This record gives sequence, C-alpha cells and structure tokens, in this order.
Amino acid sequence: MPLPEYRGEWPPKPHDVAYDDFATYSAWWSGDTAALQSIYSGSRYQLPTPRSSQLRGGIVGMLSRLWWGRPVFQDTKRLHVPAPADIATTSADLLFGQPPTWLLTEGDARDVDGAQQRLNELLDDADSVAAFLEAAEIQAALGGVFLRLWWDKEAADKVMLSPVSPDCAIPQWRYGRLSAVTFWTIVAEDKQGVWRHLEHHEPSFIEHALYLGDEGSIGRRMPLDSLDATAWAAELVDENSSVETGVDGLTAAYVPNVRPARKWRNVPQLSALGRSDFEGVEPLFDSLDEAWSSWMRDLDLAKARLFVAQELLEDQGPGKGASFDPEQAIFTPVPSDSMGMTDEHGARLVQPQQFAIRVEEHAKTCEKLLKQILRACGYSAADFDDSDAVTMTATEVSARKDKSNQTRNRKVLYWQASAQPLARTMLELDHVVFGGPDFGVTADPEMDFPIRVDQDPVALSTAIANLRAAQALSVETAVRMYHPNWSNPEVDEEVARILDENRIDDIPDEFGNSGSDAPVGLKDAA
Repeated sequence: MPLPEYRGEWPPKPHDVAYDDFATYSAWWSGDTAALQSIYSGSRYQLPTPRSSQLRGGIVGMLSRLWWGRPVFQDTKRLHVPAPADIATTSADLLFGQPPTWLLTEGDARDVDGAQQRLNELLDDADSVAAFLEAAEIQAALGGVFLRLWWDKEAADKVMLSPVSPDCAIPQWRYGRLSAVTFWTIVAEDKQGVWRHLEHHEPSFIEHALYLGDEGSIGRRMPLDSLDATAWAAELVDENSSVETGVDGLTAAYVPNVRPARKWRNVPQLSALGRSDFEGVEPLFDSLDEAWSSWMRDLDLAKARLFVAQELLEDQGPGKGASFDPEQAIFTPVPSDSMGMTDEHGARLVQPQQFAIRVEEHAKTCEKLLKQILRACGYSAADFDDSDAVTMTATEVSARKDKSNQTRNRKVLYWQASAQPLARTMLELDHVVFGGPDFGVTADPEMDFPIRVDQDPVALSTAIANLRAAQALSVETAVRMYHPNWSNPEVDEEVARILDENRIDDIPDEFGNSGSDAPVGLKDAA
C-alpha cells in the first residue's frame, strides 16, 4: 500500500482534532504562557473588554472563562507552575530511571548468545536509554509516542532508535494496531510556501515524498531533489520513491500512554492514540497557576509604601514634577497639630501602607490543588515530595507510592506490547543493513522492567537479618530480597560468594585441628 494521496487541509481530518489537543497539552508541558493565553483566549493580543466567547455556553465559553483565557485589564503578573512538566518527567523516570533489560531465551533464536550480545549493543547503550527516557516524557504529555528505526552508515555502525511526537505523524490502524505511519516535518519555508518532507513506513519499505504548500494546506508533490534538505533521499529511493528495508516487520511502533482515549473513543482513526496524563486536568492546572500568581501578587502588594501629602513634596521646577526624599531630616514648617503631622483637615501628611501576605492560605490552597492534580494524573504525592519521608516507616512510604506503581505497571504493558516486536525487527534490520551474522531470531525479545524498590535499605537489611537469625530465610532468598532486579546468574554467584566467605571447614578447633581434621562429632557439632 503506497503513501496515501494527501490533498487539501493539513493535517488531514480527523487528525486536525487531535492536533488541536496536542497543541494544548504541549503548551502546558512546555510552560509557554503566551501559548496558553492564546489558546484559551482565542487571540494572542488581549483587549481590556470581555469577549463574546466568554458569554457563550458549551465548551468554548467554559475554556474562555478559565483564568488563562480572561482579558488582561492591567499589567498583571501571570505565573505558571511547572506541574505538567514535573508529571511528564516523573513518568519517564518511573519507567526508565533504571533501564529495562532485553532477554532472549533458548528457542528464541538459532544463535541465542550471539543475538543476545548484539541486542544488548543495540538497546542497552546510552543512546537507546536516552531515547527511551525522551519517548516516555513525550508519551505522558501527548498521550503516546512513536518509535522509529533509522540507519546511516556514516553516522553509526548499527541501527538506531529515535522517538517521534504524535503531532508529527499520521498513523493508520488495523484493529487497534499500527499498520502504517507517515512521519512529516517542515524542512523549509520560503516565498514559494511551506516545504514538508513525508516519510511513510509500511512493512518491507519506506517511501519518501516532498510537498510544497502553505501553513494550512499540504499542496502539491515535488521531486525530492528540489531541496538540499531532501536530496539525500532522492539518491536512495527507487522508481516508486521507496526504500526496501529487507525485513517483514514495520520499522516503526506506537506506544500509547493510557487507553482508552476518552475524547476520541468513537473516532476510529483516533481511538487507538491513547490519552495524555493531562487530559481533564487542565482546569486544575489553571487554578494552580491562578493561586500561585495570587500569592506572588500578595508579595508585590505587601511592599512598604508611603503616601505623602503634597505639602511635603519638593517642586523640581516647571514640567519636572515633584519628589519626596525619605532621607530628608528637616522639612519646611507645615500646618500640624500638637501630636504632629496632620493637616488642617486632620489627615496625616505621611501614611504608611503595607498589606499582609496570606502565606498560609495560599500555601494550603496550592498544596491541595497539587495533590488533586497528582491524583487525577495517576501519581502518588510521595513521588513529588519527600519532606516528611524521614518520619515515616518504609512500609508507609511504600504504601504512599502505590498509586504511582499502579500507573507505572499499566504503562509497562503498553511498552512491552509495542517495543518487543520492534526490537526483533531491529535485530533483523541490523543484519540486512550492516551485514552481521543471521542469528535466526524466531521470537520477540522480552523487555524486562526492573522492580521498583521503595523500601529503605537499612530497614530491609534489618528485616533480612532478623529472618536469617530466626532461620526462616535461606541465603538465596535473602539475596533476591535485597537485589530483586538481579538475574539468576548474578544471584547464584553472590550466594556462592557468601557461602564461601562463611565456610567453617578451615576454622581450627580448640585442639588446634582444622575443620577437615577434627573428629566427626566435633565437625558435626560445628
């Protein structure tokens, strides 16, 4: 199936609906206050008058009445709390703070050891781990992320992996699974219009195309060598503008964040996209920004100010106004009473003004809003604040992180379902492109995420010591409890080392005999 024949509006329907939401999520994620004000007000330039949209009902009126959508009547400070960015970053850290391991077992390949070694070189290096971290952050913010395989013999000696945001792709689905995808990027903008490079991935081939249009239209298809930015692709493609990959699998994958997609569940082309961690939480983000800005406005209003009567001002001359020097020690006599500093009407000539800062009220409001945001996004507050962790037991800390652990486990399933087939394709593609050995891989590698350890190491070691003293725990089980992410060979090696260090065979007895020379009864007693 060749590249779809795109015409007219870009992005094509119904993907334009999803792209609008991607723009909103991206603005919250990046903390772009200008974009937030533009999105929720309908205009980047605010006028000090209510807009008709604010008086309307429905979703348009509701969005316009959000704090970020209100007109700015004064030069009011609007501050953004980066809670959305923290949520996306924390989601990525929960998934790939400790990188997963890739495992091939007996029967998964003709040469399991060779395939395992090459798989580790492809996916266990720093580049791949960094790509996974980036992808997981995009996934949390925008509702999903695409993974794309690419290769360049001049840049790397292996097939590489890179994440692609969903607002740069037009996917095609078959029963909820990705069957093809078109990645696009703007490569140039000039007086002729907007140049877009489209890269269409399907099983067995990748097709490249160049389009010249404008900001809202795809335009017409142009030769790839029309621009220097795509001339490299013109040298690689065949008469059909395609590159054969030599593998049966799709050289791209999609990892949804969480399903179902509540907004688009009845739109076939969008229902498989998944939903963002931010979906439905935008009003809470807005309220948190409003509360925080109110707090900062209190600080500004609470600055000490003096209101000085005109009689105390020093005239600077015609057209230069008047000023008051707070360091001046002597003033010209002015009308005053015996108590001092009031005019003939009884008003004070110098009046100080300093408002109170409502620290406690604002702090509690922001704290409550943030906790509600984290709960709605599926995370535990303990993963964002460890201020009171010292006074809590390890069990309590673990219990407080259950919400985050449940969310992490859900996302792990989506990563395994999407990334494992791509890893197999990556191995096969690496053999085709770089001419390495054919390992005969017949099954998808297993993507094994490490167990998240929430217990305090000191508390855990104390518990293990007590169980060992009560002879209720074997050495192997103790090692597995303390190192839950170790492989079986690592556990066996550590158990053997511990037993070897604690052997009593060579300890001399009270008669000077070693364990091997001691009488049988004494040896048994020992």
